[in-house]
Amino acid sequence: MALLDDLVNKYLQTDLASVFTKVGIDTDKISEINRQIIKEVTLAQWLLESGRATSDLASKANNFAGLKWRNPDMKGFAEPLKIPVPSETEEVEFCRFTDIDAFIVGYWKFLTRSPYKGLEEHTNTPENFIGFLKSKGYSSDPDYIPKVVKLLPEAQKFLTNASGVISPTSVEQLQLIRAPQEVSVGQVFSMEGIARLSDKGRVLSVMIDDRFPAPNVTIGQDGKWRFNFVFNQAGDRKMLLAIDDQSLEITFKVLLGVSQQNESTSTTTAAKVIKLTGSVGVGGVNKSDDVKAVKARLYELGYTWVGDPTTASIDRGLFEAIRLFQSIIAGRSTIQGDGRVDVDATTHQWLQAANAPRWVLMPESQPQNGFMNGELAETQDKHDFGTHWLAETIQDIAQDYQKNYRNLRPNAASFAINDVSLPHGGDTPDHQGHETGLMCDVFLPRKNGKFGGIFWTSAEYDQDAARAILKSIRQHKLVRTSAVFFNDSTLIREGLCNFANGHEHHIHFEINPPARS
Repeated sequence: MALLDDLVNKYLQTDLASVFTKVGIDTDKISEINRQIIKEVTLAQWLLESGRATSDLASKANNFAGLKWRNPDMKGFAEPLKIPVPSETEEVEFCRFTDIDAFIVGYWKFLTRSPYKGLEEHTNTPENFIGFLKSKGYSSDPDYIPKVVKLLPEAQKFLTNASGVISPTSVEQLQLIRAPQEVSVGQVFSMEGIARLSDKGRVLSVMIDDRFPAPNVTIGQDGKWRFNFVFNQAGDRKMLLAIDDQSLEITFKVLLGVSQQNESTSTTTAAKVIKLTGSVGVGGVNKSDDVKAVKARLYELGYTWVGDPTTASIDRGLFEAIRLFQSIIAGRSTIQGDGRVDVDATTHQWLQAANAPRWVLMPESQPQNGFMNGELAETQDKHDFGTHWLAETIQDIAQDYQKNYRNLRPNAASFAINDVSLPHGGDTPDHQGHETGLMCDVFLPRKNGKFGGIFWTSAEYDQDAARAILKSIRQHKLVRTSAVFFNDSTLIREGLCNFANGHEHHIHFEINPPARS
């Protein structure tokens, strides 16, 4: 445990603000409270990645986070080292750090790479931070987020014990340690704070919007209090915690989720309890009732190729549907799921969620609103399917483009989409990616009000309309801005899109999964 003790002690003493300044992370955007949050969750991440500092990478390379060598990004911060690891079939080059201090700086340098741009905006909760990393490809494990969060109490305990402090510094008033400022309706979130040590074991009363009492919260023996909460109504909400003459008021901006914003235009499914006694799918226990339950839910969500949901028969269709579902909830562009639903693991939880991804046909054209689905008109092509998350995102983008651009320029081209994914998802010879219904191609607008069939270098190309389309795409919360691809050099310089081979004649964008609710 000596190596782990060294890691904990070094990290405890690390001033993250100084590290951020050194590597180029915007310190002003990450509050002191948020720096403590991400110090705890990154230590939990390192405990997981390094097997609590027992892995070969940890002992031989001071690499506690499984960081692969990236040149030139990591040059000067680490050296490449080929080493076999259990998660890779062949030897891979990883980062080797001279010592633990170098690793800590190097880890944060690694997160300044382009996939993690915007990290500063995702530091208000452990789940938000680690979820952001996962959405950018840090881990392919579909259960990565809950695995890290599960180790968070252990990481907090390590840091507390290393500091030699058993209890927090005595305070005279209720204090908030952490809470998100913005949440979605139905999103469960955590709050934590400190009370006077003399109040340990007592309860805080909780009142919402000065009208609605919530369950009381017990103050721990160390003076800390912590609880989970969920808002079921959108708006500017207020929470008041009180004990005796002390009170603490916390405000939240509660937003509608994507599916809730579009209830009037889409068919929704409710949350559903799916009781499983064993795993279902590839290599699963596959008890009859469990198989029926999983098939019924997937069928309800639109993955109809699972077969008759009233029977316990298992075939390739069920396995493929589970893999597709897993790849969707992991935010991947290709199919990489293991095909098995494990009891209470991430796939099982998402199957029960109210906003579980439905597999749907993309929206029909709405010419009056400036939206055209060119893909549906191409009867010889079948890239018409995807998640309801994407369908609703497309409609939101079209409405924003219509409102902010076409209403003032009625002769401008419509927002016109092309390929999404095949009827059952999966590999398509037309694309690298486009397998999971989370990505969409957009035709280029023409100056004559039509669309498609041109390159960005063509004289007929309407750059102003393309700029407006990109702005409407990027404003949507689910859009992964690092995966908005289009090769117009001017618009790239304006920060509206990124270069990718083959994107001279269309715009490509991808979305992230929403928070599970």
